[in-house]
Amino acid sequence: MLRASLLSLIALGLSAQEPAKAPVPAPAPVQAPAPAPAPKPEDVVLARVGGEPVTEADFQSAFRLLGQQEQMQVLMVQGGKEEFVKRMAESKMLAAKGKLLELDKTPEYRLALARAKDDLLAREFLTKEGPGLQKKLVVGEAEVKAYYDAHPDRFKQPELVSVRHILVSVKKGEEQPGLSDAEAKARVAKIQAELKKGAKFEALAKKYSDDPGSKDNGGLYADADPSAWVPEFGAAARTQPVAKVGAPVKTQFGYHLIKVEGRKPSRQVPFEEAKETAEKQARQERQVQVWNELMDGLRKEIPFELVKPEAPKAAEPAKAGAK
Repeated sequence: MLRASLLSLIALGLSAQEPAKAPVPAPAPVQAPAPAPAPKPEDVVLARVGGEPVTEADFQSAFRLLGQQEQMQVLMVQGGKEEFVKRMAESKMLAAKGKLLELDKTPEYRLALARAKDDLLAREFLTKEGPGLQKKLVVGEAEVKAYYDAHPDRFKQPELVSVRHILVSVKKGEEQPGLSDAEAKARVAKIQAELKKGAKFEALAKKYSDDPGSKDNGGLYADADPSAWVPEFGAAARTQPVAKVGAPVKTQFGYHLIKVEGRKPSRQVPFEEAKETAEKQARQERQVQVWNELMDGLRKEIPFELVKPEAPKAAEPAKAGAK
């Protein structure tokens, strides 16, 4: 090692004393061998069932039949492709067992196979026509605004009411658990007495209300459409004075003490606020329109008829004297 170090130092000293020489041309780069061609999908085996392979081509064929969301799950979830291939192999194994049982020779199987072929051909046709159909499905902002203007009733917000309530439920039958009608009335009177003494409505709702949907929120239902409530409750919500607890209201659920927090009148929702909803509805309407146009065009080319089977005729009564 010492000798090698000395030789290196001598070489450095000599190079410093000698005049510069013309640079030696770099050797021509060695051309790397061309990469081997990628194997064909049908040659890449992912699983074997009964000696038969499940190939990358099989996977790709099944994958393209999935919806967009399912495809994303296969691609994005760790191990998603492997799990999908496993399910394909298991399905092939089930089919192999069905074949051993000669289930592929039954009339039911043959009918199902014919139906499956029709579905696959329909998918292939829609895939082929897909780009053109997608262009027709595009809905621009001007079209969304036109849809909004043409359907004003769909963008009306009804009157909204915010209420707090306390429900004292009444048992449905004598044998059922819970309060009787008289006991429920007595509890309502107790709650009213506590309110008169200055107790907060929200606190009493948390303490006494039997409504699990609002109990923990102090009995509050905010900005709700009163037409969605049972009629007695909805009527009280529309007519009671704001910020005052009304008289008990009897419904099918029991007795309610209701305090109206506020009301918002019905209104026409402006376009900018309704734009997202209008776009969704306009797109759905366009999808129906494009589909119907496609079907109408095909009916002109291919005979199409929906037949309603005739009801079987009732047997005629036997005539008198018939043998």
